[in-house]
Amino acid sequence: MVTAKKMRSKGVNEALTWVSEHPLPSVTDPIDAPAWELITRNLFHIANSPDPRVRGSMARATRAQKIILDRMVGRRRPGSHPIMTGSESITFVDLTVGVLERGEDE
Repeated sequence: MVTAKKMRSKGVNEALTWVSEHPLPSVTDPIDAPAWELITRNLFHIANSPDPRVRGSMARATRAQKIILDRMVGRRRPGSHPIMTGSESITFVDLTVGVLERGEDE
């Protein structure tokens, strides 16, 4: 039997947070699960397991990921500038130097 506390309705942000923290379903029988949990689990399933053989599946997964990201992280207020912390540069070592020299000798 599901307690009354679990059956309480949740907002979108609460439901997404709860499902992300609890990967296993709260009840074994899906008919006993609250609607918010079923919908949120389905959204996470669509976002995390696209089937490349099905037309539109990748676009559906991308759309679900965008919905989850916008609701959990938030969106930038229209007209505001993105946060700029400063410029940082990364220097990578050229890994092709030894390979190119050996290739010319052979």
